[in-house]
Amino acid sequence: MSAYRSLSDFFVRSDEATLETCAREAIHRSGQVQNACGLLIVCNETGRIVGASEGAISFFYAAPGGCLGSNLRDLDANLAKLVGMATDDANMHEVLECSFEKDGTEYDVVTHQQGQHRLIEFVPNLFASPQIARAKMRHCSKSCARILNAASMDEAFQIAADASRKITGFSRVNIYRFLPDWSGEVLAESLDNAAMQSYLGLHFPASDIPAQAREIMRLVPYRAIGSVADNNHDIIMEEGQEQFDLTWSVTRSVSKMHTQYLRNMGVEATFNASLMLRGKLWGLITAHNTAPGFVPFDNWALLQEIGTALMLKQDQVERLESAAKIRNLRSIENLFASALRKNHDVEDVIKTLIPNLQEFLKADGFAFQYGPNLHVCGATPPDGFIRDLITWAQSNHNETDQYQTTALHRDWEPGAAHIETACGILIQPIVVHRVCQLIWFRGPVARKVKWAGRPTKVELDGRLTPRGSFDLWVQEHNDEAISWQESDLNSAREVFTEFLDILAAQLLLKEENAYLREFAASAVHDIKAPLRGISFALDMMSEENFDEKIVKETHSIAQGSANRLMDLSSGLLELATISDTSEQFEQTSIGAIIDDACSMLSHEIEAADVTITNRIDKTIYGNGRLLLRLFLNLIGNAVKYRSDDRAMHLLIEVTEDTDERLEIALTDTGMGIPIKHAQEIFKPLARLHSHDEIQGTGLGLTICTRILEAHGGGIHLDETYQDGARFIIRLPASEVASSTAKRRLGSVT
Repeated sequence: MSAYRSLSDFFVRSDEATLETCAREAIHRSGQVQNACGLLIVCNETGRIVGASEGAISFFYAAPGGCLGSNLRDLDANLAKLVGMATDDANMHEVLECSFEKDGTEYDVVTHQQGQHRLIEFVPNLFASPQIARAKMRHCSKSCARILNAASMDEAFQIAADASRKITGFSRVNIYRFLPDWSGEVLAESLDNAAMQSYLGLHFPASDIPAQAREIMRLVPYRAIGSVADNNHDIIMEEGQEQFDLTWSVTRSVSKMHTQYLRNMGVEATFNASLMLRGKLWGLITAHNTAPGFVPFDNWALLQEIGTALMLKQDQVERLESAAKIRNLRSIENLFASALRKNHDVEDVIKTLIPNLQEFLKADGFAFQYGPNLHVCGATPPDGFIRDLITWAQSNHNETDQYQTTALHRDWEPGAAHIETACGILIQPIVVHRVCQLIWFRGPVARKVKWAGRPTKVELDGRLTPRGSFDLWVQEHNDEAISWQESDLNSAREVFTEFLDILAAQLLLKEENAYLREFAASAVHDIKAPLRGISFALDMMSEENFDEKIVKETHSIAQGSANRLMDLSSGLLELATISDTSEQFEQTSIGAIIDDACSMLSHEIEAADVTITNRIDKTIYGNGRLLLRLFLNLIGNAVKYRSDDRAMHLLIEVTEDTDERLEIALTDTGMGIPIKHAQEIFKPLARLHSHDEIQGTGLGLTICTRILEAHGGGIHLDETYQDGARFIIRLPASEVASSTAKRRLGSVT
């Protein structure tokens, strides 16, 4: 069963100080239903009626409150049976196979689950004829097919508007799109010219549909208002019961501010269906009528289907636009690759290609910041302003991956000084330690905006009232840039991804080259030592007159040097193959692997009289062979570097356990490691003791590091621990966490 989604969550998330006055109204707790409707609130477990509207009471009892405390089964056994068979999924309305009649009007029964209660609502059906219902279903199906096959979005919008007016029977239907600032415009209209004025092409301010109303439109896909008269019915609750959350109620009363707004429009009844595009509120199908009346509930789903078809078409068009831009991007990538083959400096190559990136999004200017360097082309503001802009955007808009606006000066006051070059802004950060950003600039364009009335509320007697006029009001301005389209935003993300891949690859390549140079120098040094030993032995054996004792000593030197060389070559081979392993990763018991490692090292552990305590019983997503090698190295090191003057204990335990990662500490009482060597010990062939003191290749901890990187994890020395050595290893706890970590590290398993 899905979790109940409530408008209350919006108020929890929102800072009241940032909400406009209208947006603070808790419209989901009105405590009333519309006059023509009825509502029962029933306890799921007992069937007891704990709340009822006056309208619902009149279906069963003459006296208000007469059914409170009654059992639904006693009130209407058939209704109780049907309710018991209804789905228990929250956020879903279901029409029951029954109807009620009151004052000559037939009522559909709609129900939905809410926590421990069920809401049963009575919605008037003014067109209860099955024949009419079937005709509207056929019209809806045909219209959806026409929308999906339309030659353009304008044609699709008009088909949707005409079909919606035919299904609702209302006087005017508008297809309304929200703009980035939550104002909106009417894209298409179907109109009874004799009854209502046209709003086609007109804009409406964001305040006409306040934030909490938009949120409830996002949650609940439709809303009907049968009458704008404020003669609603109270919901009467049992004593001790609080007023109910009516977020998903289809009969809930609406704000008096909104009904006044509709009356000012000359509207008596409305119906809205939300248009959702990729999970976001894109717009509305909004129907207005000059007479009171409810759209039958069965038709609500038909309007929803038309909206779904319309958004499928919109999504298809936007994806095609994005695909065209991506094809253009691929040509830029080819230019980039060609230039990179000639000049290996990424920054130099990008400098030559920034005009292409400017033109890519039809911008007036473009800037590319890489570390302390800033490269620009076209019409751009001063460099210092751009750096300040990036800092401001990162500080104030870090909840998203990009910042875009058509009027920077409205968001950030310093933008007013550079409105000619930095009116429209699109910033796409590339998060490689925040060293790179791509910024597109657009200047302002002069244009006229046609508003449905002056877009301001009126204050009378200290209180806000809705706008009283919706006559055409034209606003001319030149302080706004052309809007960034969805395809622009998607393309910017694609450019971001390509740059991220290129920059990350270059950074890793530089690091790998530096690592290889350092590694090669160390390897040559370590290989020369045993080779010198073998060479010395051969020189001795080439001399004449050497006795048996010298032969044995010479053989011992050669054998030891050869063994050391073999150990070193084996370690080098193992180190080289770890990063390229293609072995399978699966759910693996860490505790069992540690036990196996201790068993394999049992001879050394017993000989050194080391006590090992394994407190690990966790499972992770990893490679068993590599993890066994990891713990063989770490436990083997603890045994090898024990202190001669005290008992040796090794404790292996979990220090952090979350859904994302598992952190394990290996704490010993050995000789310890000086803090100044805390980083050096992980470098290849690094040794703190001579080979004669303690044997080893100096590759053990480097191999451990590579194994953990192959898993998307890491290792470090706890510098705060002074009674020996404590190594902390981090491993992703799940397959998803492992994949995410490995992508972040740039490792490949």
